[in-house]
Amino acid sequence: MRKRALGALGLAVAASWALTAPPRAALAGEAWASKPASAWTQEETLDLLTKSPWTAEIVLQHMTGRQLAKFPDGTPFGMWVVYRSSPDLPPRIFDQQPLEIKQEFVDATYAVRWSSAGAVQQALERLKELSPVVQEMQAAPPELPSDHYVLTARVVKPPSEDSMREMERKSRGVEDDRSGRPVYDEAPKVPDLFAGPGEEELKGRATLTTARKLQIKPARAVRHGLGTSEGISFFFPRTVNGAPTLPPGTAWAEFTFEGRRGDKLKARFKMKEMVYQGKADY
Repeated sequence: MRKRALGALGLAVAASWALTAPPRAALAGEAWASKPASAWTQEETLDLLTKSPWTAEIVLQHMTGRQLAKFPDGTPFGMWVVYRSSPDLPPRIFDQQPLEIKQEFVDATYAVRWSSAGAVQQALERLKELSPVVQEMQAAPPELPSDHYVLTARVVKPPSEDSMREMERKSRGVEDDRSGRPVYDEAPKVPDLFAGPGEEELKGRATLTTARKLQIKPARAVRHGLGTSEGISFFFPRTVNGAPTLPPGTAWAEFTFEGRRGDKLKARFKMKEMVYQGKADY
């Protein structure tokens, strides 16, 4: 490899696809179905808030804007190296042709919760009794108006490389022209899906689509909390033009948020599974 200064990391490009863990039906053995909220343990309460029909967890793959290459020079384990630092910069100069070139991706995990459900509110209140610090990290919405469905989105894991990719990145450096020591590429820096937009823009990028093909925009979007406690709550009207948004018999409702780079976060909720104390709860 010839001596070459590291290129600056450009702006991240669009994300690609999402993997959604679908909500699961409440079984008779689940704590929220078999015990009063006052008897739930911390683990049982967190299960309702993170692994129940009222919550969907989604993994998105974000493109970093960099290209990676693999070379036929005997690099251990066939590791990938940064071939192009940004779409705005030319490829780096190597003394051999790459065998393969691909885009670099990093994973991020997001959660979307149906916060207006009574079961969720019971869980948040119970968790506040058990551990206020843990409850704060669940990003409870600041208000729950009775005429709106409230869905809360939050970042569970910011966009970041996995341990294998970190090992690859640190296994091979570019020789510095001044010191002669190897300089390693920086970890990719990719903003999460909600970074940047204000509340008006957040509102415009969110949609709730029902099985009856009705598409509803939120009346408001509100950021709340800080750091690991930050969430964004979207307020969707319960009636549209005098008719219920989710009338009885509605099979599902899907929340969609489109990021600035074309990333799409989708979380589908099955209404027949969202039952608490024998009643539909959303």
